[in-house]
Amino acid sequence: MRRPLLALLLLGATMTVRAGGEDRTGTARVECSRSSGLIRIHLDAERRIGRVLLQIADAEGRLLYREEGRALRDELVRVLDKGLFPKGALVLTVKARHLDLEQRFTVE
Repeated sequence: MRRPLLALLLLGATMTVRAGGEDRTGTARVECSRSSGLIRIHLDAERRIGRVLLQIADAEGRLLYREEGRALRDELVRVLDKGLFPKGALVLTVKARHLDLEQRFTVE
């Protein structure tokens, strides 16, 4: 009798924790080295990302790149051609259900 009761209590506690608030946790990493012609964007989240919006803008706020898509896992990797972007400071913005990130990087 104790084992089924304990299992139900643990299952209920787990379901409550997962159903908790809207956490917006994750990381965005941009790799843009001088020696490479590519920009590598790597997103990590604690949950499945789902629908995602990636935007890259320059320092003045002009939109240079926009991509809407869907990630079925808790990570997303994109590789972009550096030649599409002007040299200087850029800002990557990521918006998804559980992510709201901004990462600054420089194209040299």
